[in-house]
Amino acid sequence: MESIKLSEAKAHLGRYAQAAARGKKIMITDRNRPMAVLTAVDEAPRGIRPKIGLMDGRISIPEDFDAPLEDFERDFYGS
Repeated sequence: MESIKLSEAKAHLGRYAQAAARGKKIMITDRNRPMAVLTAVDEAPRGIRPKIGLMDGRISIPEDFDAPLEDFERDFYGS
């Protein structure tokens, strides 16, 4: 495993990221203390996105969903 200083990692992150993607493990140190290990990932993580229409027919939204909440407004703003 190659060991590099934090300043070197900052200056040449692209180079080290490419090396890690090819399978090389790189330890990043700060003042000779290990901080992190840069390695390849099997697959880039993806965000979870719901499918449009996933709950179609399973839920219903009332017509007055976005109507003002009179009790809340009275308590918040006063009478």
